[in-house]
Amino acid sequence: MGTVADAGEAVRFTGTRQELCEEASRRTGLTDFGGTDFHEPLDILLNDLDGAGFSSGGAIGARECLLGFLTARLRATDGFKRQPEAMKRPIVRPLIVMGIVRSGTTALHKLLSMDPQFQGAEHWLCTAPQPRPARAEWEGNADFQQAKAILDAMIAQAPEMLEDHGMAVDTVEESLNLLPQSFRSNMFPSQFVVPNYDRWYRAQDDTASYERFADNLRLIGAHDDRRWLLKNPTDAFSLQEVLNVFPDAMVVQTHRDPLQSIPSIVNLLAAAHRMFRGENADIPGIYAREEEFWALALGRADAIKDAHPGQVFDVQFGDFVKNQIGVVEQIYAHFGLKLSAEAESAMRAWLEANPRRSTTMQRFTPEDYGHSSEGLKELYKAYRQRYGYA
Repeated sequence: MGTVADAGEAVRFTGTRQELCEEASRRTGLTDFGGTDFHEPLDILLNDLDGAGFSSGGAIGARECLLGFLTARLRATDGFKRQPEAMKRPIVRPLIVMGIVRSGTTALHKLLSMDPQFQGAEHWLCTAPQPRPARAEWEGNADFQQAKAILDAMIAQAPEMLEDHGMAVDTVEESLNLLPQSFRSNMFPSQFVVPNYDRWYRAQDDTASYERFADNLRLIGAHDDRRWLLKNPTDAFSLQEVLNVFPDAMVVQTHRDPLQSIPSIVNLLAAAHRMFRGENADIPGIYAREEEFWALALGRADAIKDAHPGQVFDVQFGDFVKNQIGVVEQIYAHFGLKLSAEAESAMRAWLEANPRRSTTMQRFTPEDYGHSSEGLKELYKAYRQRYGYA
């Protein structure tokens, strides 16, 4: 395994890109990564990871995370070559859900996925990109079985992931699980302490990452011509790049008062940080990073929205909690989509089967993490005024 020794040798990251690529090739039997554009971001990330404060088990887990994206990249590149006709197919008017984390993006995404007019990228296909097989074949698929085993182990270690994010191997997953094939992703600084990578990432034009993401969608949907339903909260940060690649996208942005959402984000991410850092997880540090990042992301999104009036439909978290189907009807009406009786019935059945858990109603405050409510209000003053929270 290169940098992981069974005898207890510490995992190292700096300078190991070639070793990781060789290991990914060994696991897949593939060697074509589809270019070298990922080298720079991966090197910057690796150079930060040795100082990320991992526990011994967390370092191994982080390494496996990186290998997972490298093997997915290899699998996807191979798939692109095997599906030349699919790679030419345009992605027309995808419906994209974005917004600050903990503002209902997951629930809205899952609810909309009940409409059979949409296709989405299921969790297991994000880990092993390939043309989506018939659903009856999934249980017997080795890639499905492996993805399920890995996800089950993660949920066993951090059950909050299931409670808060509704993760399941056979349901639609957010775009954040495909975008890291380019190693330009908010996933890394949100889960790891990588300040140099974080600064570098924020200064990048992410268009190439979304172009590769679009190719992954073409591969997964090679035999399916339905409209794409996508979701990624941090598309708010990269909205211009999203529109560069999907210029006719129908975008839904969910909103929630940052006074509630930011502490809730930290509670969610704390579970991931504890998986990698154990009791050394710096929860106040997580808060500081997320508070600042999301202020930047929401400000960027508002500037792009102002330049593209009507392309983004705003949904208030409180309105969605009170009347989910009513919000869906408003979204469909805004974009000229048809809500069939079949789709509405499936959505109502999903809502009945997935009631909002009381634990997710728990309220956290900035003070719980050593920060100030007044400081948060000041940082988000423009956003809170624009969307009626102040």
